[in-house]
Amino acid sequence: MKPSIISIRKTNTPAGVSRISVRGVMKRMLFLFAAILLSTSLTFAATKEMEATNTLKEALNKEFAGASAIKWYSEDNKTFMAKFTLNERSVTAYFDANGTLLATRRYIAVEHLPLAVSTKLTKRYPKEQVRWVVEFEKEGSTVYFITLENTDTWKVIKSSSTGDMSVHQRLKKA
Repeated sequence: MKPSIISIRKTNTPAGVSRISVRGVMKRMLFLFAAILLSTSLTFAATKEMEATNTLKEALNKEFAGASAIKWYSEDNKTFMAKFTLNERSVTAYFDANGTLLATRRYIAVEHLPLAVSTKLTKRYPKEQVRWVVEFEKEGSTVYFITLENTDTWKVIKSSSTGDMSVHQRLKKA
């Protein structure tokens, strides 16, 4: 009787595709998160927190009554960014020196996307998971930047409120 030999087979992967362990994915996600935090902090390092003029304060109060925890920033003293909380949501608003509202930006829950956007998103990207949704409003037009994730990639989808979509950015996971 022959002794049995247990062999462990190494699975072959197609050329150009590497096997990714859960630990490796977690390390890469942590690295990506750290890189995002670093780039955000470097961006704000160039933008200085400042005391707003009365014109800017009045414009903010007129446009966003009830705003709290307001902080003002400017990089060039021509465009001013107000970061504040309104209805328990973080909002960023951009003004010119005369107090004219230029644009707003806020993170929203996927449930708050217009029906045309969420329906088309589900049909086009059924295997991706929504990570973040940023609503950007400028001159009466609203655009959504939706970050999707699957096992291999991140995608940022740009969508109008009517559901016209395009891939704004595509990133491969390391």
